[in-house]
Amino acid sequence: MVAYAMLYLLQGCIDLSLPTTTSKKDKRELTTKQEKFLDALMDNGGHVKNAVAAAGYKEHSRSWLTRSLRNEIVDRTRNMLATHSIKAASRIVEGLDADGTTPLNQMDHRLKTAETILDRVGVGKKQQVEIEANVMHGIIMLPSKDKPKEIVIDQKEEGQV
Repeated sequence: MVAYAMLYLLQGCIDLSLPTTTSKKDKRELTTKQEKFLDALMDNGGHVKNAVAAAGYKEHSRSWLTRSLRNEIVDRTRNMLATHSIKAASRIVEGLDADGTTPLNQMDHRLKTAETILDRVGVGKKQQVEIEANVMHGIIMLPSKDKPKEIVIDQKEEGQV
């Protein structure tokens, strides 16, 4: 799940640039098995099946477990990215001091990955979207509040002039 969360983060599906404001009372109490699952998930690189087994859950409870712990998984992933943002920043600085021993395509890949991580944690570039729209409002004609006046139309017979 962490691997999937990392993939979503790198694709921009989850916005990590906004700080979370979870206080102690907002966090729910986790059981020891749930804590064990989350620790195993982070330690083994996101292999959910192995983390489920390591925590002592049955294999068929995998989807329920990941669904119920989704917020905790995202929080830990966010913390992991924040921790690795220092490494990402140092990779960018290494790119400035490159002596040519690292192949250029590998260096480009490392720089893009580092930039993406820094953007996700809010250190990199900020994107602003400017929205411009022409909004047309319709006009509705309502009848007057006064009592309608009676209009009498005289109809003449066709033979009379």
